[in-house]
Amino acid sequence: MTARALSHAGLDLHPYHPEMVSGMIDAWNAALGEAFPMSEALFRQNASEDPHFDPAGCWVASEPADRRVRGFCLAKVAREPIGVDGLLEDRGWISVIAVHPAFQRRRLGTALLRKAEEFLRSRGRPRAVLGGDPGHFFPGIPVDVGRGRPTSGTHPVSAESAALAFCTAAGYRLQGDAYDLHRPLGNYRTPQRVNAALAAQTDVDVRPLRPGEEQSLLAFLDVAFPGRWRYTLGRFLAGGGDIGDVMGVLHRGAVLGFAHLFHPASRWIGPSIAWTRRGRSRAGGLGPMGLAPTLRGRGLGLVLLDHSVRHLARLGVEEMIIDWTVLLDFYGRLGFVPWKHYRHGERKL
Repeated sequence: MTARALSHAGLDLHPYHPEMVSGMIDAWNAALGEAFPMSEALFRQNASEDPHFDPAGCWVASEPADRRVRGFCLAKVAREPIGVDGLLEDRGWISVIAVHPAFQRRRLGTALLRKAEEFLRSRGRPRAVLGGDPGHFFPGIPVDVGRGRPTSGTHPVSAESAALAFCTAAGYRLQGDAYDLHRPLGNYRTPQRVNAALAAQTDVDVRPLRPGEEQSLLAFLDVAFPGRWRYTLGRFLAGGGDIGDVMGVLHRGAVLGFAHLFHPASRWIGPSIAWTRRGRSRAGGLGPMGLAPTLRGRGLGLVLLDHSVRHLARLGVEEMIIDWTVLLDFYGRLGFVPWKHYRHGERKL
């Protein structure tokens, strides 16, 4: 959108300023809040306080008279190494574009998208990826428009997202899906196959990790998952995150598997619980999780998942979400079903 078109829409476009955060959250919730309710704590964690946040990548559209925010964009590039993946200089991310419903279909979204792309070009990034950034809100483009909270595991009423058509028209290639999964925990029972797998492997212990085991966890991640997962768990622990929120798989005292868990008392708002209403929900979540290659193929993945479910239930969690996965069959074995659906998109700049 040109400056003339913005003027025709009755809006001004400004670089980000911290005083705009409240209005940005209001605009987000007007546009997306039913399915993706935004709080100030989540916005600050994943945007303004994220180490990859650059104010130059955030633009805000507002009304001239009262500066009421009507839309904004957020683009990011890696500003510190993501583990062994480094700065990922082959890409930048467009984390979100939100436009108030009253100002949609006026080309405001296009104006904001182009500002985000301009930022990525200015940082030398040849490719724009939609979502999936460090400290992401979304792993891709939301496909389904459904109810804002889990509904006892039922798949939400959905409609094809207008965002997909918008991104396609803007030249983005859409390919590949990801899901958030859900199940209630009140009726959960450990399957016999899980008990049998654990009984057959008496040299393995599955339990929440304890203070003093942080370095064993990080050493395992350095070898098995040295990229984003190692980076994210390192940030979590460095920021005062509780090692007890990591379910560990231990073999002869060494950590050889993990699942990162979240619950209402967690210091970090993990992506699995981001879209539950904190303070009004007894929701918990999991993600990521993984095992050392030497432990795979022995049924321990389901054992780890089962122990995570039961641990969260003991903490009072009533419903559980798995974020950003394509492993529908694996998680489905313990009763998890799709809740939210995303599609990956990217474009050469």
